[in-house]
Amino acid sequence: MPEEQDGPETDYTERLWPGPVVWILAAASIGALAVAYGTSMGAYIGWAVAASLGALAVALIAWSAAQIRVTPDQLRAGRATIGWEHTGQVLALDGDQSRMARGPQGDPTAFFLLRPGVGPGAVVVEVVDHEDPHATWLLASRHPQRLARAIERARGRLSP
Repeated sequence: MPEEQDGPETDYTERLWPGPVVWILAAASIGALAVAYGTSMGAYIGWAVAASLGALAVALIAWSAAQIRVTPDQLRAGRATIGWEHTGQVLALDGDQSRMARGPQGDPTAFFLLRPGVGPGAVVVEVVDHEDPHATWLLASRHPQRLARAIERARGRLSP
């Protein structure tokens, strides 16, 4: 599956797939169960367990992989959305800045969309809506510079 794709109604899309550790742990767990069932109940049962649990694991991992989408109207991060009229400054963070923003020096009121294994980069989006409980959004990204540029491009379409 492509990690990133742009279309006519979408300026930027990034799916936050988990890192290799999650896939390795899933495969090792499924393999161990398949061997256990295969040893005690026969090879066909072992292969059936491996196939069914493998399909279930892939489906669950795909379902849990959050998506960041920049459209002409809004920013969608996972299930959350925010219109451009409610956003302020956008800042792409490198690894050290991202760690600081996620840690004790970060904004405790921030909305976080972070996934392990995505990479060290992130993007901070300021929220200027005073009714919103979150002052900023902190979004993990494999391509924080691209995401920040896409947000700025989409926000530039707003009429004053």
